[in-house]
Amino acid sequence: MTENLLIPLPGFTLPVDFPSRIGFIDLVDHQLRKLRATGHFVPPRFFGYYFQSRVPIGVGGSWTVTLDDARPVSLLPDLLERVTRGKYRIVGRGPTIPPDFLLVHDRRDGACWLWTFQEGLRFVESAEPMLGGRGGEEAPKLSGP
Repeated sequence: MTENLLIPLPGFTLPVDFPSRIGFIDLVDHQLRKLRATGHFVPPRFFGYYFQSRVPIGVGGSWTVTLDDARPVSLLPDLLERVTRGKYRIVGRGPTIPPDFLLVHDRRDGACWLWTFQEGLRFVESAEPMLGGRGGEEAPKLSGP
């Protein structure tokens, strides 16, 4: 599928704390501790969810996490199948074949939509945009600690 499609899901929402409920944030924090990183994972506004051979995967910022196949995340494929009447899938057809769509979740208001997989993945992996500097010019990018 080469088209960039964004499919609204009116009335289909997830709780704003869904990434916490399904263990995404704890899994990333655990990995950060293993890496001896200081600080705490600050969840991005947008998360993406898909399934690879019925294994749930969550994406938020630069983190991709294999989630436990338990409720409530395990319910997503069937719920979306019902909502879209089987037209759109977030489950890959095999272990190496990505799904057609990614479920994108906005933690600000719980809204969800489907986006073609590659475009949706790029979106949820991207960082929040930087605010412009004075007079609308781009703010300087800083490097280092």
